[in-house]
Amino acid sequence: MKKTLSSVLAIIIMLTTVLCVPFTANAATYKPDRKIYAEAYMLINLDDDNHPVVAEKNSDKRLYPASLTKIVTAMVVLNNVKDLNAKTKMSQSAFDATLGTGAQVAGIEVGDELTIDELLYLTMVYSACDACHVLAEYVSGSTAAFVDEMNKYVKSLGCKDTNFVNPDGLHNQNHYTTARDMATITLDAIKNPNFIKYSTKTDIKYKNMTLGHTNLMLHPGYVSYYYEYAQGIKTGSTEEAEYCLITKASKDGYNYLAVVMKSPRQPINGEPYESKCSFIDAKSLFEWAFDSLKYTTLVSDSEVIGEIAVEDGKDADSVQLVAKADTNVIVPASLDKSAVIIKAVDKPESLKAPVLKGQDVCKAEIIYGDQVVATVDLVAANDIELSTFLKVINAIKAFFGSTFVKIALVVIVLLAIIYFMLVVSNNQKKKKRRMQKAKRIEEIENRPDDYLPPPQRRK
Repeated sequence: MKKTLSSVLAIIIMLTTVLCVPFTANAATYKPDRKIYAEAYMLINLDDDNHPVVAEKNSDKRLYPASLTKIVTAMVVLNNVKDLNAKTKMSQSAFDATLGTGAQVAGIEVGDELTIDELLYLTMVYSACDACHVLAEYVSGSTAAFVDEMNKYVKSLGCKDTNFVNPDGLHNQNHYTTARDMATITLDAIKNPNFIKYSTKTDIKYKNMTLGHTNLMLHPGYVSYYYEYAQGIKTGSTEEAEYCLITKASKDGYNYLAVVMKSPRQPINGEPYESKCSFIDAKSLFEWAFDSLKYTTLVSDSEVIGEIAVEDGKDADSVQLVAKADTNVIVPASLDKSAVIIKAVDKPESLKAPVLKGQDVCKAEIIYGDQVVATVDLVAANDIELSTFLKVINAIKAFFGSTFVKIALVVIVLLAIIYFMLVVSNNQKKKKRRMQKAKRIEEIENRPDDYLPPPQRRK
């Protein structure tokens, strides 16, 4: 019996030991409070490396980009040409590409020699379509090959709703993009210092002419459009695309990129003349953002957000969760912090000790006006040491609390009962046989000496 009990305890200890080893931050978008005429637009904050979109409309709708295309043309050139002072000439085929199309040209004649630098200024400042074709032939040998490079470039950026068939943006049904894709392209372009240089120059000299940037927001003479904080970048217009514009603006330490597509030309505010609404739209978006939005610290570093249970903790059964870092978010200036909700997501039910201060636990969504305006990482506020004693006790409890072990114990008990019953039954049968044998022996011993057994009948 002692040997059996020792074996059972050894098995339990072994199983418990096995089970115990080892002992061991979506940006929100807002609706501008003024009329925006464009079919599609995006306003992007440039002060955050994630480039949050603060306002948008139809940003994934396919539209014609017109000369916004030239942003891609310039980038393919900049990505492939090392010597921007290299010279090339206008060929007959490049000249013929825009002949009779009504496209805006700089008047480059066949045989004229220009540097790549000059051609890029003509492309980005004056939107000269003839310069685009000279660049295309210089880089790729032909316009068709250059267009292939354009499409490879935008696909490399993850643009899925964009296709180009020419380098100048003249209308073609298969030449399309979206405000979102153009934003993606431009955000890549403005990382390049040379692109910034070519796209933000207010005016250039060519053939004794002063050619102004096609973004009329840069020129004080255009009173309705001028915006002193605007910078570049590219305009575009065709009958089908209407008026398009991508431009930057900086004011009071804030920086935004506006993408405006398919904005009409029409009278506004009761004026008798027509306005190119792309400039009005960009100006309205910028003014709204600078007047109505601001960076606000919605969650501070080490601010307590909640707590979480800790298993096997020494002198503690829970730990506080705090923000890993300050969370600064661009929000309406009128924001009431009491209306902000902070909600933990993917939070585990508990942590197992030991827990280290600063240990990543989960994330929390910062919600304002039914929108997730930011996410923040939540970490443990302090260290929680491991209690080995609790670890063992809880492991034993867990072991005996598991369904499998409970079933196994029930089976063992049932087998023990059955075994006991069989043993008792067997002992009773043995006892009965012994009693019957003893009785027969007693009868034989008590027989008379002349006793003869009855004769057996023959069969």
